[in-house]
Amino acid sequence: MQLQKAIWLLCFLAPACASSEATHRRHIETWQEAQAKSMALPVEGTAASTRLALSTGAGLPEMLRHARRHNPRLRAAFHAWRASIEQIPQASQLPEPRMIFGAFLEKVETRTGPMQGKLSIVQALPWFGKRRLAGDVAAAKAQALAQAVEVAYLAVDFQVKDAWYEYAWLQKTIQVDRAHRELLSHWQNVARTRMELALSKPSEILRVEIELGKLEDRLMSLNDLQRPLRAKLNAVLNRPADAPLPVPEFPLSGPEVVDTDRLLADLDVTNPGLRQLQHRIAAAELAVQLADKAGYPDLSLGVDYTFIGSNGAAGSGDDAVALTVGLGLPIWRGAYRAKQDGARAHLKMARANLDAARNGLIADLEMALFKLRDTSRHLELLNTSLIPKGQEAIGIMGDTYQSGESNFIEVVDAQRILLEFQLQAVRAEVDRAKALSKVEQLSGVSIPLVDKL
Repeated sequence: MQLQKAIWLLCFLAPACASSEATHRRHIETWQEAQAKSMALPVEGTAASTRLALSTGAGLPEMLRHARRHNPRLRAAFHAWRASIEQIPQASQLPEPRMIFGAFLEKVETRTGPMQGKLSIVQALPWFGKRRLAGDVAAAKAQALAQAVEVAYLAVDFQVKDAWYEYAWLQKTIQVDRAHRELLSHWQNVARTRMELALSKPSEILRVEIELGKLEDRLMSLNDLQRPLRAKLNAVLNRPADAPLPVPEFPLSGPEVVDTDRLLADLDVTNPGLRQLQHRIAAAELAVQLADKAGYPDLSLGVDYTFIGSNGAAGSGDDAVALTVGLGLPIWRGAYRAKQDGARAHLKMARANLDAARNGLIADLEMALFKLRDTSRHLELLNTSLIPKGQEAIGIMGDTYQSGESNFIEVVDAQRILLEFQLQAVRAEVDRAKALSKVEQLSGVSIPLVDKL
């Protein structure tokens, strides 16, 4: 009975200094809400049957939703975040209590009887604030990995858009080349008819056959390119490499006016990669505070229960109970100073990493914004000036050729120039969309789109 009372007293005197249960529960709830919103962790057994599902007319928004639900990189980020959350209660818990049993090698007599053995239970108690700080460090690291999930979101979105736009470029380029092949075939027939009438030379037919051969070769390469580009997009969607994909529609949507200065000014707030590094700095600052407490003595609280035998005297045989209080002796000051210096160096490293990441991000964002502006200008020039003039030139050359006022080589050259302009327009439109998606990934801001341009 005395031992039971002593153990209950020990439990009462060694409570949790700063329970992390509320912090841990709050982080778990945040994780569950984020997971439910993204559906990044589908129920086991359903992923294999649903990861193939894409509607026939699926566009980019459905692709993005599908990737956010099924992409393994996102699932890995969620699991890493959850694993870090589970470090919070581990970091702030009390050390395991120790039980020690001792037996006397020689008989020790006391007034109340011989001492037969001793049972000790000792609970170590870290210095005040150590456990709370350790839990806060773990919580800050968990917040950093929560931002890593946002980084993964942006990366997956960019990969989907990049692959989708490249696949769209391929389909549109094939369409343009096929249209020009039909036009060249038409001019080939015209040249043959004129040659039968002795109005043209065999070299004209040879010239158009050369152009047709070049187009056929390019079309074969483009058709062969469909397989790897389809595999690239399906990989991001976590689908089989040969899974069918819908045909993208052209033209692609364009951005509204982009506020460059605002994007650059708000990077620390909008970019999750920078927020992740800010949480790492917070964790490092807390780790410095924890290291400063390393030289503080830890306490221990315990109970000694001594078994005493009976010697026949009145009152003999009563066991003895003693409460013990211990104090650590932090004598290895060099190790503690090294721990403090290491924590401060780690903090400086975290701050330097943030500065380096911010500088690199600004440079990358400036380049992405330049590409967005440059491709927009080039696309406008092609659509509003060069392509209409090329089409006009084709019409004029066709009329003058059939009337004998121009030669066939001029017609073929005009056709080739128009093809180049139209292919450049397709490439510029895709490059503009890819530059916009890069801006969104780097800034962490979703830029509104206008109707198809």
